[in-house]
Amino acid sequence: MSGFPRPIIVISKCLGFAACRYDGEIIPFPLVRSMRAYVDFIDVCPECEIGLGVPREPISIILGDKKRLIQAATGLDLTDKMEAFARSYLGKLDDFNGFILKSKSPSCGIGTSKVFPEPDADEYLYQNENGFFAEAVLRDYPGLPVIDEKQIEDSFLRDHFLTRIFTMASFRETSSSTKMHALVEYHTKNKLLFMAYDKQIMTAMGNIVANKDDLPVEAVYEKYLVLLSQILSKPAETGNVVNALMHAFGYFSRNLSVRDKFLFMKKLQEYREDNSSVFELKKWFISKAEEFNADYLLTQTFFSPYPQELSGSLQIV
Repeated sequence: MSGFPRPIIVISKCLGFAACRYDGEIIPFPLVRSMRAYVDFIDVCPECEIGLGVPREPISIILGDKKRLIQAATGLDLTDKMEAFARSYLGKLDDFNGFILKSKSPSCGIGTSKVFPEPDADEYLYQNENGFFAEAVLRDYPGLPVIDEKQIEDSFLRDHFLTRIFTMASFRETSSSTKMHALVEYHTKNKLLFMAYDKQIMTAMGNIVANKDDLPVEAVYEKYLVLLSQILSKPAETGNVVNALMHAFGYFSRNLSVRDKFLFMKKLQEYREDNSSVFELKKWFISKAEEFNADYLLTQTFFSPYPQELSGSLQIV
């Protein structure tokens, strides 16, 4: 696969971009170096944007009559200022595909931020709250992928995140043409990928592309985008992926030796037991598709939904 579009990702600035953490540090994030060749980043530090310096006194989420953002050392209530910044900043964003945010941050944490009963409390009530900026992101962009720097260390979650941002970036590029034939081509090359996520939704997307009601092209794209966001909203389940692999297997199975067929079934069982083995299984499919000139499979994004160079280079070291 080649010709990948460049997704645009909004990222917490402390993750490898600037020493803007509350303690004046920068968070080492090797992923940024790996991804720069393929992704455009928009970096932001909400805490700096609302006027807090570097270094600065820590801020905390406090649960009283309502959730507040408090700087205990100064007594400042930064709730309104942070909420206003989030509304303004997100309202001005345009043409981007997802977020990578800092875990545990009172501004950027995604279900990992600590909540305290009062500003000077030493012990927190719980640690599964969204930060104020992250809360606004999740509210305003429910269809876009959002992940933190800890979650993305998981190969399965990372694969799903990258698949989503590159698939959505490709749709963004396709929709810029506002041509029906471009949408047909987009859907065709993504059929196996969508099958691996949800065959029922994939079929519904195909019906939209068929446009039997003869809707205006813009309306077709809008309806398609709704289902595209829905089908990619959750990681693909093992059973659906197996079905897609079996479907693909039919394109060259008659050319395989008994040994190769046995090897495939063995690899399939390994995948059922450990989903991380799907990466090697996809490589095997590509090699066989090339060997037997299964050109249709070689055009399918399912086997390479994002640049293959990222598959190996995104190891966290």
